[in-house]
Amino acid sequence: MNLAKSSVKLFVSNISGALLQFLGITYFARELGAAPMGVFFLFQALLGILAIPADFGLRGAVEKRISEGKSQGIFLSTTIALKSIPIVIICILILTFQSVINNYLGSDLATLLVIAIVLQESAQLAVFVLKGELRVGETAILNVVRQAIWVVLGAVLIHYGFQADALIYSLLAGTGLMACWGWYKCSVRLKKPSIPHAQSLLDYSKFNVVSSIGGYFYSWMDVAIIGLFLTQSDVGAYETAWRVSAITILLSKAIASSIFPQVSQWDADNAIERIESVIYNAITPSIILVIPAFFGTLVLSGEILGLVFGPEFTIASGVLILLAGEKILQSVHVIFGRALQGINKPKFAAKATVIAVLLNLILNIVLIQIYGIIGAAVATTVSFSANTFLHGYYLSKFMKIKFPTRNVLWSILSSVIMAVGLVGLKDMIHVNTITELAVFIGIGSLIYTSVLLLYEPIRTKVAVMSPTNL
Repeated sequence: MNLAKSSVKLFVSNISGALLQFLGITYFARELGAAPMGVFFLFQALLGILAIPADFGLRGAVEKRISEGKSQGIFLSTTIALKSIPIVIICILILTFQSVINNYLGSDLATLLVIAIVLQESAQLAVFVLKGELRVGETAILNVVRQAIWVVLGAVLIHYGFQADALIYSLLAGTGLMACWGWYKCSVRLKKPSIPHAQSLLDYSKFNVVSSIGGYFYSWMDVAIIGLFLTQSDVGAYETAWRVSAITILLSKAIASSIFPQVSQWDADNAIERIESVIYNAITPSIILVIPAFFGTLVLSGEILGLVFGPEFTIASGVLILLAGEKILQSVHVIFGRALQGINKPKFAAKATVIAVLLNLILNIVLIQIYGIIGAAVATTVSFSANTFLHGYYLSKFMKIKFPTRNVLWSILSSVIMAVGLVGLKDMIHVNTITELAVFIGIGSLIYTSVLLLYEPIRTKVAVMSPTNL
């Protein structure tokens, strides 16, 4: 598999999908306001939390087993059989307690939640099967299509008077198309399920599910707890800040997704030195866009939220700064986490995740009640710091981890110079329009890139990025 090509494909698709999502959220937030956006985000949060028992780590398990190249059809059919049981149970429970769920969401959406969980699990399983086939790059278009349907259909429905349910209907449509297209692209053919293969999947998934829980907790638990203690407007503002910060991590996730099946294959061949090399070379491109994004957010967080989404979203300015800083840690974590899973050590990733999840849950419950949405951002940042450190510690038990310290320090220096330049410019010219904000961001990007490329090792890495560099 061509790692660089797959990473680039995923990065381009992630950028395209993120741009579509960003434009969609911007339009929807302006048209609907923070409270209806909060209803939609709570729906997504509940959908994300329900995905934990619905999947039980099986998506990652089937990706791992298919990437090993043996009994692929049996593993796939066995996975589908295993996943069907919890999905049916969850759907029954949703319908049984739909009044409670509707009250929490603030709208009658329980029935749509049943449809959403089925479509989501089908679509995501198809994506993970393609990744297991070492066809990571071919998954790139699927997310773009889903986001495009969500934005376009959502805008049409809002035009005809729908509120938060417009975003949910369009989400279902996009996810359904993603599922159909994904399964059409898969080449693994179903075979008769097998109990030994089920045991093999569960042996992996019982640890992988803990890492999955960590991912879902990280993405949605803060939103869910904000929904319990604060208002839907607070949910809308916080999650909007989260979505903006998430754009900075797209390249990191693309690289991590690309290296997993290859690391898995090298692990099967006991090629440890190649795995060490790919981890070292992946860290620099993974972190190189996240650091300047944090420093830029320090200067422009209020303008980004206020001008783009509306004045009521500026209550999350401090949240945006904290989450942008936390993404620096995540850019390293995604590499360590996927490497641990790729060398078939999900048990250690699970240990780190359990500690981080418990810390995250406790801090969210305590800090949100005291400090509001800024408390949720602090809880996420602290818990993810611990998670990143523990993943690196456990990975170091199995191989040498070299960290590109000089590259990272040069990126920090370039970012500081950029931030100082923006502060000076901001003192002379106030940012009052979206156009002026775009110009400021463009100037900042130019300053950062110019200084960054003065450092020869980074300039060389950018110029000669190829499969041998990843």
